[in-house]
Amino acid sequence: MQKFYTVGMAGHIDHGKTTLTKALTGVDTDRLKEEKLRNISIEPGFAPLVQTDDLQISIIDVPGHERFIRQMIAGVAGIDYVVLVVAADEGVMPQTKEHLAILSLLGIERGCVAVTKVDKVEEGLLSLVEEDIKDTVEGTFLENAPIHLVDGVSKRGVETLKTALIEAVTNIEKRSTNHPFRLPIDQVFTIKGHGVIVRGTVFDGQVRTGETVTVLPIEKEVRVRQIQSHHEQKEVVYAGQRAALNLGGISHQALKRGHVLVKDDFYTTTTRIDVVFYPLDEITYDVKQRQPIKCYAGTAEVTGRIIFFDRNEIKSANHVETEILMQVELDEQIVVTRGDRFILRRATPVETIGGGWIIDPHAEKHRFGQATIDRLKQVKEGTAEERIKILLKKTYAQTKEEIIRSLALSESAFDELKSELTEIEKDTFTLASNVERVTDEMKQLVAMYHEAHPLRQGINKAEIISDLQTTYPKHLIEFSLKRALENGIFQQMDDLIALHSFKPHFPKGWEKRMEESIATWEKQGAEVENLFDVFSRHEIAETFHMDLYHFLLHTNLAYEFDEGRLISRNVALHLKDKLLKATKGEPFTIQKAREVTGLSRKNLIPLLELFDRLGFTERKANERIWRR
Repeated sequence: MQKFYTVGMAGHIDHGKTTLTKALTGVDTDRLKEEKLRNISIEPGFAPLVQTDDLQISIIDVPGHERFIRQMIAGVAGIDYVVLVVAADEGVMPQTKEHLAILSLLGIERGCVAVTKVDKVEEGLLSLVEEDIKDTVEGTFLENAPIHLVDGVSKRGVETLKTALIEAVTNIEKRSTNHPFRLPIDQVFTIKGHGVIVRGTVFDGQVRTGETVTVLPIEKEVRVRQIQSHHEQKEVVYAGQRAALNLGGISHQALKRGHVLVKDDFYTTTTRIDVVFYPLDEITYDVKQRQPIKCYAGTAEVTGRIIFFDRNEIKSANHVETEILMQVELDEQIVVTRGDRFILRRATPVETIGGGWIIDPHAEKHRFGQATIDRLKQVKEGTAEERIKILLKKTYAQTKEEIIRSLALSESAFDELKSELTEIEKDTFTLASNVERVTDEMKQLVAMYHEAHPLRQGINKAEIISDLQTTYPKHLIEFSLKRALENGIFQQMDDLIALHSFKPHFPKGWEKRMEESIATWEKQGAEVENLFDVFSRHEIAETFHMDLYHFLLHTNLAYEFDEGRLISRNVALHLKDKLLKATKGEPFTIQKAREVTGLSRKNLIPLLELFDRLGFTERKANERIWRR
């Protein structure tokens, strides 16, 4: 199974992040003219560190300048691992600390420190830089992280860092794809001859070429025409993967950073969120009630206000708050879900004041007071019903025991809510909306298969299960398929599944040639040539040959004669009736059959063996007897 990871390269401006990224990947991520002229990163840059059949690791090089902190936050949203870059000739600087704080608030848990430009300083100074770094990261997720000494120009230590990154990243648990598809857009541009291109990191789920997705919050449906990942064409991209999507049905002026591509109504927009907020220890100014702020979530930047329910301010000095339950009221719609991380910055004077995670993405207005705080605590922990729904939206199906164990519910509390759930097998439950979602995806999958293979009876059941099993548990897929068959959505022939109204047919534009080729073949009677030669003479594309061959068999127009040859069902039955009449139902020899049918031995033997297979005759020594 292929795994996808993203490594963020963060730190103060001019500390060598872009040079180090190039040394690791061979790619210069400063692509803009202004970036070249000013020798600074303005937009996040992207480069592949590893690209193999089973592993893809991307590097995001984020801007270090304080003015581009928005681009920095957009870049690190969704990363799996971070490299905090500190230049040996300058040591820890303001943006080093701010980037570290932002990374912590965004819930990044794994990373290392790279001390760059080590060839510019004396060896004795490196130990001082390392001590400075250790003091800075103390109490953070990087407290015990390795420190690598590197130089992006001379390449000193680069290979060691690369090896360490690959080892560290591949030990991270693969990003879950249980949520529906979500890709926050961080870049929008156009390419002549292709149209609109958007880039982003897939946060959740997967998307395929040809699928229709919705742009939120503008509620615009678009078609995914092409997908690339690091300039390689892809049919599908998954959670954790860096992707560029060519979109049809929208102009680039309608799109911007912060918009989100989604595949279903699991995600909706909001302008009011209840949150758990963690203020930074070092805040220059007091944070007041209804303080204007900028909220960063995913790749979006939206202005809004802080709303406290148990205080009117957070003091800049000597505040002891580690966690505050509060609300953020936004001026524009954003796309978030429970558990998403966010950053808050003061609008003016500019300053990062903290961040946290969303406990209710669709909050209502609340009254000031302890009653609201108590309710927010319940939402944070989740009511039994809400927590079950959140769990089943994430995992799609769980046993009763797993639900009780995961959510610490009593059995009686579960039994009270059991009627709200769908039981897919004994003591295993899901949500009705999950069954609908799986059914809709199956319908899309089967419809796409019919469009690609109109001559075939349907798609193999195992193929449906295999395709959807990358997202959903097998027993949920099987339950949904069984329910859909019972409800007449699908029809089943042996192991093949088709839409209820579907019938195999000739592909559009090929009807005349296929009809003519079949007519030619039928006229040959029992003296048939290789069927594929007939198709070739009628200039039927080779990609259709096998499908058309099996189409004749599955629609009972033909029997298999011998390798590569079919005989018309009508011709075979006519010859059977003719032989039965001539022999008056008595046993007959090959010589007798030849006299009656006039066929050469080359065609007579396969015909008689076909009669045996169909149960019309049975061979006994040198004769065949008719079976009743």
